[in-house]
Amino acid sequence: MKDWLYDRIVRHNERIQREYERYVRGHMGEHRKKRWKHWIVLLLLAVKYRDSQKDRVHSLVLVKLKEGTAKLRMEWVPGAVWYNVYMSRDGLNYRFVEKVKRHVCKVRGLEEDKMYFFRFKVSLDGSSYSEFSEALTVTAVKNKEHYLMEQISVREAEGGCGRADDREFPGAETGSGKDRREKKGDGSYAFSASPGESGGLLLVWEKIPGALHYNLYRSREGGSWRFAVQTEEDRYLDSQVKGGDAYVYKLKYTFDGKRYHEFPEQAAGRAPLEKYRNANSGRLWERGAESEAVGRPLPIHLAKSMLAFDVVSFDVFDTLILRPFSEPSDLFILVGEELGIMDFCEIRKKAEEDARRRSEFLRGSREVTLYDIYEMVEEETGVEAVSGARTEFLTERKLCFANPYMLEVFRMVKARGKTVVAVSDMYLPRELMEELLRSCGYEGFDDILVSCDYSCTKRKGGLFDILRKKYRGAIFHVGDHPRSDVEAARERGIEARQYRNVNEAGRPFRAKDMSRLAGSAYRGVVNAKLHNGRDRYTPWYEVGYVYTGLYCMGFCRWIMEQARARGLEKILFLAREGDLYQKVFCQMYPDFPTAYVLWSRIPVVKTTVNWNRHPFLLQIIHHKAGALYKSRLGILFDRVGIGALKKYFPAYRLREEEYLTSENEKAVRRLVTEHWDELASCYSADQACIESYLRRQVGDARRAAVVDVGWSGNNVLQVRHLIEEEYGMDCKIHCLLAAARDVNDTYMAGMMQRGQVQTYLFSPMHNKGLHDAHQEENERLNSFFFEILTQSATPTFLGFDSQGRFLYDIPEVENYARDGQIHEGALDFVRDYTEIFRDFPYMMDISGHDAYMPFQYFSRNLLWMRQYFGDYIFGRDLFATQDKAVMESVREVMEKAGLWEERQ
Repeated sequence: MKDWLYDRIVRHNERIQREYERYVRGHMGEHRKKRWKHWIVLLLLAVKYRDSQKDRVHSLVLVKLKEGTAKLRMEWVPGAVWYNVYMSRDGLNYRFVEKVKRHVCKVRGLEEDKMYFFRFKVSLDGSSYSEFSEALTVTAVKNKEHYLMEQISVREAEGGCGRADDREFPGAETGSGKDRREKKGDGSYAFSASPGESGGLLLVWEKIPGALHYNLYRSREGGSWRFAVQTEEDRYLDSQVKGGDAYVYKLKYTFDGKRYHEFPEQAAGRAPLEKYRNANSGRLWERGAESEAVGRPLPIHLAKSMLAFDVVSFDVFDTLILRPFSEPSDLFILVGEELGIMDFCEIRKKAEEDARRRSEFLRGSREVTLYDIYEMVEEETGVEAVSGARTEFLTERKLCFANPYMLEVFRMVKARGKTVVAVSDMYLPRELMEELLRSCGYEGFDDILVSCDYSCTKRKGGLFDILRKKYRGAIFHVGDHPRSDVEAARERGIEARQYRNVNEAGRPFRAKDMSRLAGSAYRGVVNAKLHNGRDRYTPWYEVGYVYTGLYCMGFCRWIMEQARARGLEKILFLAREGDLYQKVFCQMYPDFPTAYVLWSRIPVVKTTVNWNRHPFLLQIIHHKAGALYKSRLGILFDRVGIGALKKYFPAYRLREEEYLTSENEKAVRRLVTEHWDELASCYSADQACIESYLRRQVGDARRAAVVDVGWSGNNVLQVRHLIEEEYGMDCKIHCLLAAARDVNDTYMAGMMQRGQVQTYLFSPMHNKGLHDAHQEENERLNSFFFEILTQSATPTFLGFDSQGRFLYDIPEVENYARDGQIHEGALDFVRDYTEIFRDFPYMMDISGHDAYMPFQYFSRNLLWMRQYFGDYIFGRDLFATQDKAVMESVREVMEKAGLWEERQ
């Protein structure tokens, strides 16, 4: 009987069968318990869509129009779960208005002398929707014919295409699905290419209403077309072009993500010659501190501007909450590591797009939840959807952090009793969004509106319409997206202000040529710090944070890995760069024993005289003879501690008052070598003090590492020689350098081949490309610049006096305040980065290549370096051996080397 009735009533009528099966799919839980209800729905559907009515279009009527509010009654459909109401100004392009359970609704905010068109869709299962109903015209216009003639005349003036008032609903849903494009008055489409402010070509085009996204293609001088980018924006800076070459661009756009239409106009332009020719180079903020580049108002000023409004609405991601990546989707890489799925980032992005397409097909909306996305992920990977979605959300919660600027604004506005609402185009439903906001310190929202809960977006205005319906009075909205957060809000009568995206603001200033994940994390952390707008910093603090911090963190992480692998018990950091290294290391690993060892070339010279004459003859005789600032022989011998040898001057026809030059260098060398034993005895007291000092620093450690910045390895190798061989201490020493560089092709060849030292950044055998670039660029001054960024606010150690007290060279006190700011910035970066990624310790593993890239980017901005480090001074003369100490500035060194910004 049941089958016979089903055959007679359902199977012969496709529409009845389709609608009834949709109803059953949405009510599977009651299919057995309330079978009678299903039969009633079926019978009612059979009547409504009987053969004579099976092709009918749903209708709706106006019940009442009063004071800008229209009461609509939609045709009742048996078993309907939801009715979605849409509105249009031109009868062609409809936007979502409201989602209701009953077939009666009220639409408020209608203006006088305006004409509106309404349609609706109905769903019997809560997911898939019917086609549009017939259109209902609602208007308070006194003369409809006159109004329509005006609209037609406007369209004809615009070229006979588009809408009479397209600006009301830019990007609105295209009801007809056809290619409906807004033209300019002359019938052409705006699409142009012009030189970008920071290089490259800036492409700008006129938006196509209803387009989901655009595909941009480029061709160089008549060559083949190549894909450039997919974007939802109406502009793109093409930084991949080659300076001086001519390019042609074309656009394609889509309404459904499947079929693409070609933009009728093309754009052409010639790329400007690059000021920065190297891959990892670009501008720094020329006016000083980068944190002042955006020029945001202080948080209190933004908060005060909000107090005149009744309701304050905040965008969530990139406004209230920040992710520690310059590309937000890079978070999916870490999710993939948690799930153990390779290439998960691409799988996850594709799953989201597939879920949106399916939602659009079934429900008429591209809005999806995180669980919808992971249903697609499950199909592709086998990862259970609920578990996978939870893993992503937990990863998001661990990594996201409050924007400190907006957190202050939020708390000030909330304290004044304003209604505060979060509004977001996002796939996280309200309960997850609330949990995420709470974990970041935001509590007390009056409401949270998320696009996936309402099947409408800010971008198309639906969420703002809901916001206006829920709350009366003046509303203020702030967010980062120019279209979704500003244009769409203002079109709904909501005052809006853009909070510029921190990564967009910082992108022109960031180092390039880094690995994907570490580079994205570095840029994300730095951009969030400098461009959130809450604080202003000094240029030197920012140098520490941006260009020193990543390197120091990566170096110390590498040192710790060496310590674990080799069973080390103590780390000895050699002065003066070791001062900052030790601070960073102790901040990261506070329980591991360390010591800061005062050391320099001078102790090396004094302690090698018994087994190697070369360092003394090179540093004290040869370098001084060829120095720009000459030293008097008598003063030189006294300052280096060999004044007893002055008695031999007459025998070698030398005088105390004459200068050491290349002409008398050989005579001085012969004097010291022929009396070498006596020279060595002059340093016996120093050697005893140095031995005692090193024993105290090593303590009872049996295995230790000696750490230095570089570059030849003399310092660390000498310390190892003294501890292991000269003093016979029971301690195995490992030598660790940040980098090593060749003085000549053979200088370090044997040492490198034997592995006597390990290097982090580069050496003649490790990361040789970096080594060669470091050597060749900036007239071989890169090591000089590198040490400036890690310089300690202490003078150079020279040894011990006759009573065993420490001796120091002339202190560069003029630099110390700024050195301290650099240290503070570096330590703050390490603290911020390690705190954000505390649950992902592998993110602290920074390769030597990645660690060097920020410095390389910095070192290629010579004009900025001259401006903010030009007056840095240092003692030009070792031991201050002249009658008057000679200090030299960085600017003077650069000028002598011929380093000018224009040379790039």
